[in-house]
Amino acid sequence: MKKYLFFVLVLFAAYNVFAQNTESSISQLDNVIKDLAVTVNRKLVDEKVQKVSVSRFVFGSGIVPFGNYMLNQLVQELANTASPYIILPGGTSGAEWIISGEIIQAANVIRVYTRLIRQSDMAIAAVFNSDFERTPQIIQMLALQSGGSSSSSILPDSFEPDSWDNPAVVEIGADETVPVINRSIHEGGDEDFFLIVPEQDGRLTAETTGSMDTYMYLYNADTREELASNDDGGSNTNARIVYNVRSGQRYIAKVRGYSSDNTGNYGFRGFFQQQIASDQFEPDDDFTSAHTVEIGTSQQHTFHYDDDIDWVKFEITQAGRYTIRTRGVNSNSLDTYIELFNADLESIAENDDGGDNLDSRISQRFAAGFYYLKISCLGDDPDQSYTVSITAE
Repeated sequence: MKKYLFFVLVLFAAYNVFAQNTESSISQLDNVIKDLAVTVNRKLVDEKVQKVSVSRFVFGSGIVPFGNYMLNQLVQELANTASPYIILPGGTSGAEWIISGEIIQAANVIRVYTRLIRQSDMAIAAVFNSDFERTPQIIQMLALQSGGSSSSSILPDSFEPDSWDNPAVVEIGADETVPVINRSIHEGGDEDFFLIVPEQDGRLTAETTGSMDTYMYLYNADTREELASNDDGGSNTNARIVYNVRSGQRYIAKVRGYSSDNTGNYGFRGFFQQQIASDQFEPDDDFTSAHTVEIGTSQQHTFHYDDDIDWVKFEITQAGRYTIRTRGVNSNSLDTYIELFNADLESIAENDDGGDNLDSRISQRFAAGFYYLKISCLGDDPDQSYTVSITAE
């Protein structure tokens, strides 16, 4: 008997998003569905079914790409068998039996219940279980609604359950091109844990990516001492911590949503920062090595580590009002702090954020003489350049 197969691959375009790196996941799906089709076909033949309809495979109360793929592949496998029944196009009208599916999460697997329902009395004639490994690709196929919008319920990612004792291991990159680890923060106060074990001393950047508002902590993994924390140090509302790490030391980065209402998908990565070469004025870490700034000009210096300090000196030859400024070169958020000393190294003024953004600024009257300026970095990311200038008003 000729079969008529009518169904729409409603998620073909959405599914192609995952195609490049999902060979193993798709192969797993196809093999399990083939086995399922053999079992379902045998039951339909035994029951002498003539007309059957395949309904949706639902996840919760929604339709997801994973369910659509299950439906399409199962229909295709059944249609390719030499069987006496007809697969009806959509709906249940005229069908003697209905095949439907429900997708759930069970521990570390995705389980699909395929039900064979007799239309005459709506009795469940048979149920078959199919289990799939929770790969990142399958998790992503479950997290997207049909049409590509985000699911209203954020799913645990493939690294769950993770904890202090079972963190996701981070491979530290040489720079920010390192691939991210895809994670999700789901409901119920979820927290994600990452183990970082550097093979060299260096300045580590740990950050999240994406559109979710994240908060991050960095700990000594052995003592659980909190070393740093951050809210919006990265791009937009992403968390970012920059910290000097030691070779062989174990660190834990913990990521949560900024509040209990913040759930969603995000990326995590860790990489070493490339150190900026020392500027021409180094060393200038104390007043004895301070370099002279000419009035009316500016000098460019660089902070190289957390507590790096630069000293400069200048001479006022004509008494009057002068303005001292420090400005970040490549960042509008380089947080500088300046302290002014007279020739006897007595502190006479200081400023934190008196300039634009987080720049520092001192404006006051000066008597003729020599002065020293101590410049410190208060930011989390000191490997940046800045300028210092002294101008007459």
